[in-house]
Amino acid sequence: MERKNREIQYDYLRVIAVIAIIMVHSIPAEAANDKQWFFSAAFMPVLLSFVGIYFMLSGLFILDHGTENILAFYINRFRTIVIPFGFYTGIFYFYYNVYLGQEKLTAVEHMKAWFLGWLTETTPMAPHMWFMYVILALYLCAPFLSRMLRAMNDHELKIFLAMILIIQSLLVYLRPLGFLAEESFQYMIFKGWLIYFVLGYSLKRLYHNSRYLPFAAAGLAGFALTMFQKCFTPSFTPGIHDLAPTVTAIASSIFLFFEFYGNVSIPLITKACGFISRHSYSVYLIHYLVLGQLSAVIIEKTWIRHFYVPKILCLTALTLLISLVVAWLLDETVLKLLKRIMELIWKRGMTDKGEK
Repeated sequence: MERKNREIQYDYLRVIAVIAIIMVHSIPAEAANDKQWFFSAAFMPVLLSFVGIYFMLSGLFILDHGTENILAFYINRFRTIVIPFGFYTGIFYFYYNVYLGQEKLTAVEHMKAWFLGWLTETTPMAPHMWFMYVILALYLCAPFLSRMLRAMNDHELKIFLAMILIIQSLLVYLRPLGFLAEESFQYMIFKGWLIYFVLGYSLKRLYHNSRYLPFAAAGLAGFALTMFQKCFTPSFTPGIHDLAPTVTAIASSIFLFFEFYGNVSIPLITKACGFISRHSYSVYLIHYLVLGQLSAVIIEKTWIRHFYVPKILCLTALTLLISLVVAWLLDETVLKLLKRIMELIWKRGMTDKGEK
């Protein structure tokens, strides 16, 4: 029962994370005036910190448990992650290359083109899919990384965490400062988005009984430094929206805020967040298509298009709503069928193997 209650905060985080990513893609790339620029400059670091939080949520659960049977872990990830991923890339491919496409190909040629695009990260008009290739790489090493981290005592884990954070900070800042560090650090294993994957597990394990104030201060400091860079040193902003320590501090403070204070059940809100959370993966995968081809078209036909912030908010809300409906329909029909077929194939294979 306690476990179920403690997962409430993670449902909240997932919902806010998917809303944040939709809002990132709803904010125009160019600002028409200083007010619009400041709005974008202030919101982007916070919104994009939720990309790291996505990785943290994955690492939080996977690195703690569930990888004892390595083969079963891989099969489950294939069923729950790879199959939906491939399916949604197929939707993007069909819409842009078949429905809107001019090139005449046979069904087999389209299947081959879709599959190659999926493998090579060239699915049309799907820049947000980069996240999936990173998370799949992390899942591949998760069973072994989990065993390594759980074998460490807390002191060893703190040293490990400090090491990877320091090295990543050096990788972010040394080159812009004129030091060519690639040759020295190119063989480092623990760098990049892996840090967030490890951070989710580590923060909960090491600091779940600590005071929140130092982490809140670190997050505020990270935000303040980010704004300082944007306002006063715009030519020096390496990793400012992804792997800089300032972003890591913001993401960690938000993550721990929900860890410490998010375990609050508000019946209707909790139920709604639980529903959105269950479909958040599919919402993430489909939202970019919905935003560009439906929400933006609808909003551009209304008076809201003339107002910067209301337009962003309406685009975000409409995209979330439409994406959630599409995700729910597909999750409960086509994807459920595909997953079931995968389960039957797996069970049949195990049965045949047992008989032999």
